[in-house]
Amino acid sequence: MRQSGNDEKANEKFVRRMMQMALIRRMFGEDGFSNAAVSIGAASPLFSAGTFVRSGLSADFQKLTTVYRESSLAMRVIDMPAEDMTRAGYTLTGDFEAEELEELKRVEAWHNITGELTDAIRWARLYGGAVAVIDLYGDSKRMDTPLVLSEVLPGSFQGLLVRDRTLVTPSLELEDDVDDPDYGLPMYYDVDLDGDGVIRVHHSRVLRFTGRELPQRELVRENYWGASELEHIWDEIQRYTSVSANAAELVFKANLATLKMDGLGEMMSIGTDDAKRKTESMMAEMTHMMSSFGLLLLNPEEALETHPYSFDGIKDMHEAFMTEVAGAAEIPVTKLFGRSPDGMNATGEADMRNYYERIASLQERMLRPALERLLPVVMMSCFLTVPENMGFVFNPLAPMAPEETEELAGKLSSRVRELFEAGIISREEARAELRGCGEKYAAWRGI
Repeated sequence: MRQSGNDEKANEKFVRRMMQMALIRRMFGEDGFSNAAVSIGAASPLFSAGTFVRSGLSADFQKLTTVYRESSLAMRVIDMPAEDMTRAGYTLTGDFEAEELEELKRVEAWHNITGELTDAIRWARLYGGAVAVIDLYGDSKRMDTPLVLSEVLPGSFQGLLVRDRTLVTPSLELEDDVDDPDYGLPMYYDVDLDGDGVIRVHHSRVLRFTGRELPQRELVRENYWGASELEHIWDEIQRYTSVSANAAELVFKANLATLKMDGLGEMMSIGTDDAKRKTESMMAEMTHMMSSFGLLLLNPEEALETHPYSFDGIKDMHEAFMTEVAGAAEIPVTKLFGRSPDGMNATGEADMRNYYERIASLQERMLRPALERLLPVVMMSCFLTVPENMGFVFNPLAPMAPEETEELAGKLSSRVRELFEAGIISREEARAELRGCGEKYAAWRGI
């Protein structure tokens, strides 16, 4: 039956539309260079077969614990940045007397605040999340209520209670106040006290630490925690560990010995069981007697040959995997593996400078929010007041040379003087600015 002219035109239009859509899919579905004639790029089956698979390592707490305890490399990847983030400390700025600063240092040392914050960051990096609960005397019955700064009693601060993600359950109820720093995050945290029950803690009493940041969907999927720092470098750690283990095994095979024996193959394949046992016993005895100064007795038709193994290239391969791990962990090879810089005139200063910049970024993301919540509570406990201009700066990890410190102090002094002479800031503001940075640069004392 013949189709009408309209049907033929409709079919032709449909086919043309399908061809256009196929062309669009080919143009945009496989981005990048492709050459089907030689199977290069997207046309290569080796290229197109590769994909990424979700490991789910952040949710496997037992494996994370085992790797951290058994692998020195994994432990260094977790510990080094956490310890460096708190190692140099911070400098308070604002209207503080010398006696007040000494009292704050004494309280922090007594309650091991630096150590507790380091542990919280450490477990957040390992498991993807951790909390440090602010412990105030007399508040044990109202931990599920908001912490009101003006209600903090003198001497009530009792330190921090650190728990990792495996011992903390965030609530499904989220903070809906857009002015709250924890807006969109859990309202409460159920904290396991290691056999002494579980307490519900309001988020205002919690210093929250998360691991590697995730997109919103993944954040919700991980129960509002981040990802473990080991997750994205898991393959690199496994490769490096495998290469190291295999390199160590090769040491025992540095010199392979082979024994040529007439009729050995026939004996082992078609000989009697008793003959096989005798042959195996003889070879075992020969191996036992053979040593650097021993003698090996052979028949004239038998021959012993040694084949030394070449280790050329193993060092280069091993170092290549070391670089891969260090790059993925964002830690210089010299620091992660405790080795000296390679190459003529190499100092490693550029690598360490990049690492310190990374640590400074982590301090701003993880440590600053925690200290901004903790320090006012400690000050209320000590002095019943918090200076309005209270602030702090993180001390640099790499100490500056005296000439660099003097140069920076001179530039800052000139800048403050220019602002004062232009009438932008007052004399008191200029004095406060210099005094705030005075301890950092060891200058302008007594102003």
